[in-house]
Amino acid sequence: MKRYLFTLIFICAIASLSNAQGIVYPAIQGYGGVNEVPFETLKPDPNQKYKFVVELSNSISDKKELAGYLDYAAKMYNVHIYGGIPKENIDMVFVVFAGSTPITMSNEEYKKRFEVDNPNSGLLDELERVGIRVIVCGQSMMKQNLVPEMIHPTVEMAVSRFTATTDLMNKGYLLFAL
Repeated sequence: MKRYLFTLIFICAIASLSNAQGIVYPAIQGYGGVNEVPFETLKPDPNQKYKFVVELSNSISDKKELAGYLDYAAKMYNVHIYGGIPKENIDMVFVVFAGSTPITMSNEEYKKRFEVDNPNSGLLDELERVGIRVIVCGQSMMKQNLVPEMIHPTVEMAVSRFTATTDLMNKGYLLFAL
């Protein structure tokens, strides 16, 4: 009887694992995980050019953890790659302002202000590796007493979030605000 019970439990365990969906990272490794969707019926056009500007403004709730909305923005890129769009057909820019500005700090400055390493540094490096630009609002920098030397080396600096975003929108980028 114990043998049958063990066999039944083993079969149920294998069956549940085979039905489990995995998380994949098709481009940005370790960030912006995408659920595998084996039943999709609608795919984006892989021949189309996709241009996005994603505005990030939310305050950081826990300075010790990766900003969830930054990870979510990375998922936008990963999900398009997972959907079959070649990376050369995706042009994505993140514009950071207001309460999100600290995510763009250099590790040294972040550690001075919050007594912990910048948990967003690794993702900022990954974004640069895949070709996603990150721009910080100069107005927000000024309000938070930040100068260029205090910003992560992969981050660009604009006069403002407004000028960066409107310039990109005039160049055909679609706007997403997180």
